Formats: sequence, structure tokens, C-alpha cells
Amino acid sequence: MDAITPRSSRTRWRRLIEQLGTLALSIVLALIVWLIAINQQDPLIQGEYSERVPVTVRGLGDGLQPVQDLSKETVRVVLRAPRSSWDNLTLDDFYAYINLAGLSQGVHDVDVTVEVVDPRVDILTVTRPELRVQIDRVAQKEVPVRVDVMDSTAFGFDWQTPLVTPMTVTVRGPETQVTQVSVAVAEVYLRNAKNQVERTQTLVAQNAQEQPVQRVEMSPPEARIIVPVEEWPGRKEVAVRVNLEGQPAPGYRLSTVRVNPSTVVLLGSADVLAAVPGFVETEPVALAGATNEIQRRLQLRVPEGVTVLEGRTVDVTASITPIQGGATIRQAPVIQGLDAGLEANVALDTLDVILSGPLPLLESLGADDVFVILDLTGLLPGNHTVTPRVVAPTEIRAEGVIPERVEVVITVRSTPDADAGLRPPATPTVTPAATITATLNSAQPAAATAEPSGGDTP
Repeated sequence: MDAITPRSSRTRWRRLIEQLGTLALSIVLALIVWLIAINQQDPLIQGEYSERVPVTVRGLGDGLQPVQDLSKETVRVVLRAPRSSWDNLTLDDFYAYINLAGLSQGVHDVDVTVEVVDPRVDILTVTRPELRVQIDRVAQKEVPVRVDVMDSTAFGFDWQTPLVTPMTVTVRGPETQVTQVSVAVAEVYLRNAKNQVERTQTLVAQNAQEQPVQRVEMSPPEARIIVPVEEWPGRKEVAVRVNLEGQPAPGYRLSTVRVNPSTVVLLGSADVLAAVPGFVETEPVALAGATNEIQRRLQLRVPEGVTVLEGRTVDVTASITPIQGGATIRQAPVIQGLDAGLEANVALDTLDVILSGPLPLLESLGADDVFVILDLTGLLPGNHTVTPRVVAPTEIRAEGVIPERVEVVITVRSTPDADAGLRPPATPTVTPAATITATLNSAQPAAATAEPSGGDTP
């Protein structure tokens, strides 16, 4: 066997190295060709993502809170990703956050970390890569509630000291913010009110300079406000009651009565005004045989010693329409919602209710089928003008009430009564004195009451 010489050994190694180099070069060239093909088919894209990524807070210690509102912080990111990944990106694929774990009170510069769900997407840069955060201890304290009345009542009326519930609230938040709060303010608009105003108002924390304080919470966040409203002495606002006489022609009914103005202001001595029952009547309006709308300018009948602030005439429009069935009935008002310990005096014993509906139902109406409700829920002692609410059977329509508003005087009951404020019962009843004053028959379904009535209808 021939011996292998050193020269032949070197030749073999040289050939092996050359073959390995050729193989490696082939692999590199193949990889380059593959990358070029892939890049042409799904090229890499680099650029700024179109939407801002919201930043969340992690790791905040118990009893600590950022002074700033970090809920609105966002960052922009520059990405590099294949087109297929880029085209499918949504805002939900990103997570941007700051980690406040282990940080104590004070000001800190905290890095913003942005992560993306797709591993083929690279985050190259983040705008605002860090946020300056001031961390403070959470504190709370009690502050009073103040009511600010922002406008005024109607002319001739004054508002009294507002009543507020609750009178104090708890303010909670970063200590530096809580210490600035001196009062919780509820702003109330009266909007030319003539009766007491009730509002549930959102509270705003303010400092001693009456500037809003941010980043604090109040418990409760709202307050219930009642602003009493009283009329000036020597003045009294009353409803106008139209004095209707007669009945429309057969087959027609009185549908609405409109008065302009519907209320007037009376001037006089306190004793004389106290005797006025909450309304004044007009001259009579004759409805007999009417088939069309009636328009009149009528004089008001006011007691001696009383004058009307803006003149003694009103414009009255009585609408007469053909009907299938209609009636005007007279009902005693039913008091509802009066608080315990109070009693109410209504200016009118009865109200005229204009009804329409199927004639058989109208003919069968009884005294306990229609109710005129005066809802006094939450009203305080004093004079109030209340809009009546009619409750009637389903197929009967209440076209209006005369007068459209009723004066109610609420006073404190002199003798305690265990049952005070509990009227009416859950199922209201009408006094037996309530009577149907309209004449109903097939020949004259729209007959209106011949008794005097007044006020415009809602």
C-alpha cells in the first residue's frame, strides 16, 4: 500500500474547502433570492401608525393616586412590519403603559412601554418615550354644599333661601387637590319661576377663589335643591276663568278655550287680595247655537278696590268642532301628595273638564269615573299655582280643564293628625257632590255646560 504524502493530503483539504465554499455561496445566494422574492411579495413597510395609542397605568400602590389625569395620555409609534401585518393592524393590537410599581409620593419621569401582539411588527420609536407623573397620597374631607342661584324669578316674585340635601359632601382624591377644595357648589337656574323650584343638581368642587378643582370625587355627586318663591306684597297672580253660557249647536262641541293672557296680576291691599279666590272671571261668552270658532275681547270682573296690572281685557278663543261625542262635566278636585302635617285650601270647589270620546261611554260616565288631580308632592307652605291633571277611562279624552291652573294655599296643620298628608288614598275617590253638568244625548252629543267656567285648556 502506497503511503499518503503530505502534498496529496493538502490537495484533498483544498478541494474540500473549495467544495464547502461553493456550497456556502450557493446557500447565501439562495437565501438572497428567497428574501428578494419574499420582499417583493410581502414587502416591509416602515412608518408612523395612523392612530394614537392610549397609555394605561400599572402597578400604582395602595393609597396613592396621580395628580394628573392620565386617562387621556396617548403616544405615537413608528413601526416596521410586512405589508400583510401592517394592513391588519388595529388599535387593540397595541398596549402602551407606564409602570408605577414601587414609586412613592413625588414627581417621577416614567418610561412608556409599548407592546404589540403581532411578533412580526417592530416598534422602532415612541414619541414621548417617558411621562412626568406626580404621585400623591389619597385624602378625603367633608365640605359644605353651597347653592348659587344663577338667574331670577318672574317680575313680582322673589326667591328665598334655598334648601339643600345633603348639606355636606365628602371630597376624595390626591391630597394636594383635596386640600384646595373649600366648597361644593350647585348652580340653579330659576328661569322666571313663579312657584318653588326643585332641582337635582350635579356638584362642582371649588377652591377659595371660586375656581373649579379637578381630579377629586364627591360623595354623593349630586344634591337636591328646593328654592322657595314668594310673590311681592300687594300683588297676586290669579287665573282667568272664562264665563261660558249656553251650548253649541247640535252635533258640535266646545273643544278648547284659550285665553291670552291666561293669568293676570292684581294690585291692591293685602286684605282685599286675600279675599280673591285665585281667579277672576270674564264677561259671559255665549255659546248657544255656535258652529264655528268664537273670538272675543272680554272685560275682567274684578272686585272693588282691586286693579289689574296690565289692563282689564283678555282675548278669548273658544273652538267649536263637530264631534262623535263630547261633554263638559264639573268635578271636585282631588288632593294628592300633600306632605304630613300640612293642609291645603283650594280656591275652587269644582273644575270644568272638557271630554270627548264614544257617545255611549260618555253617557254612562259616573261621578267616580273621572278625577281631577291636584298633585302637591313636595310643595312647601305658601301660595302655589297648580296645573290640574285629569284621569279618565281609556277611551275618553280630556280635551282641557277650566281653569287651566288652580291656586292652592298650603299651611301647617294646627292640630297634629296621624293621618295628615295621606289623602288621597292609593285609589282616589271623587266627592259625591261631583256632578255631570253636560246634557248628553244622541241628538246633541257635544253639549257643553251652561254653568260658568273658565281658563284655557292645556
